[in-house]
Amino acid sequence: MSRGLLFLACVLLLVNLSHCGLQNGDMRLAGGKASHEGRVEVYINGVWGTVCDDNWDIKEAIVVCRHLNFPSAREAVDGGWYGAGQGPIYLDDLNCLGTETDLTKCESTGLGISNCQHAEDAGVACAIDSSKKPVELFVEHSMTISGSLGQLFESGRDCDVILSVVVENSTVETICAHKLILSLAPRWSSEANLSIKVSSKCQPQVAYFVRYLYTGQINITMTSSHCLHKLASEWGLKALQDEVRKLLILLLPEDATFQAQSSLFDYAVSMDDGALQQSCLHYMAWNCEALVASPAWTGLSVHAIKGLLSRTDLTVPSEYFVIQALEKWEEAQGKALVSGDQFDLLKLIRFPMVFAEDLHRLKDSRYQAGKLEGFQFNALTIGNLFGELMSNWKSYTPRIYTGKPWSYTFTSEEVSVFKKTSIYPKGLNPGELAFTFRTPVHNSAYFALFGNMGWYTKLFVKSDECFYSSSMVCPSAELSLENRNSALPELHKNAIVYKNKIVIHCDGQYVSHIQDFKHPQEVITIPLNHGSGQVYPCRSDEYSYTMVIRPKYRTGLNYTEVEEE
Repeated sequence: MSRGLLFLACVLLLVNLSHCGLQNGDMRLAGGKASHEGRVEVYINGVWGTVCDDNWDIKEAIVVCRHLNFPSAREAVDGGWYGAGQGPIYLDDLNCLGTETDLTKCESTGLGISNCQHAEDAGVACAIDSSKKPVELFVEHSMTISGSLGQLFESGRDCDVILSVVVENSTVETICAHKLILSLAPRWSSEANLSIKVSSKCQPQVAYFVRYLYTGQINITMTSSHCLHKLASEWGLKALQDEVRKLLILLLPEDATFQAQSSLFDYAVSMDDGALQQSCLHYMAWNCEALVASPAWTGLSVHAIKGLLSRTDLTVPSEYFVIQALEKWEEAQGKALVSGDQFDLLKLIRFPMVFAEDLHRLKDSRYQAGKLEGFQFNALTIGNLFGELMSNWKSYTPRIYTGKPWSYTFTSEEVSVFKKTSIYPKGLNPGELAFTFRTPVHNSAYFALFGNMGWYTKLFVKSDECFYSSSMVCPSAELSLENRNSALPELHKNAIVYKNKIVIHCDGQYVSHIQDFKHPQEVITIPLNHGSGQVYPCRSDEYSYTMVIRPKYRTGLNYTEVEEE
């Protein structure tokens, strides 16, 4: 064996485990690629041991899986499949009923009495509750010899570093490793990382994490993702950190209460992970209406509120809704909210996007400057705005307003009925899932001169609608001027640019995708295909589609488009 390979052969093994709140009979799984499978190990008097596969069947597996909070067992696995363990073989010739709380309660030859070898260590594959919609991501940043290193990892030979895993100031386990392997981690130092401090919840993930340093392979699950991200961040493993972030983003829609999303944002701030912060804000911005209605809204930090209100992709019924939401949040903060933060947040409100009648409802004196700006925008002509407000044009970039009159929604029920019957009662043309609606140009003086804008929108959801077009794929969407042959008035064209959107809701639960209409006459293909291509994949076939008209007001002669968040 070459010298380099000999060094890489240094391995990770859990060699002993002391007091950590564990009780005799507690169990864990080791050696599996996923958290729900592996070699069965039992904890007795401070030492982990294994179980012989003699007489091992599904009833014994059920006891193990239910003890580990899985709904049941999928398979009882013979010895050797998940590798050989170490330490005592505690149980042999088990005969469980399947109702016991742990394996030590089952009939056996007696604790510690066995005629087996570790090649016969039993394993299980537990069932997963399908209603919880598990998400897993197998990561492989491996070398060609990673398989050998995986076996060496289990053998526990030739280590020259003992890592202490510390929970609440107590060492709960030690991990046998090798300096050369650990030194590959950018932030590892023999002085700082001889102990790894984690929460009790993250302690079971430490061994899997260190094993990744040897093999480059790890299975990231819903339950392990947060812990692995923290460990990867602390050790400077950017590739693993990026992979975990992908899974965390997929998990964002899982919590309708938004407690998980807000907690993840606070965690990202504490870890100084800007990319994860933006991922959290992105999801919360798209689903802002549901977020405001959730219990998590009033518990968001000032930092999170500022981040949300700064975004142009904030998806809300109206700007007035944003003001009401901010008032609700401020009221919950009470005296804890300092005046400086309150002033900074108020500057993020886009008062010109508030209709005059809603501006009139704002009675608090702190709104006076914003109301004046909003009334000015509602009263002046676009020509005046061009000359007088060019220095403040950023204030007139709207968000994504899903309320009336700026949008129209095809509900999931309407789409489902149309697919079956080709009937859409609201439509003007038989056999089309189409509608026309009108929006103002927002500025009342300009409105008096040119009236409002008429829009035509259509969904293509049936294969026969797309069959005769080589360039169209179902589902697709169209959003165009009602009179598609007409042009915008010249002044209108110079003053307003339309950046229209389609907002896709997954099964009435969350916004799974938002897509641009790059110009007002465009037909776009919607990336559904059972979730493929969507930003937040939807596991349902039920979607609602909201067409949003989004006028951006050019108030500067040297107007330059600003990229959205």
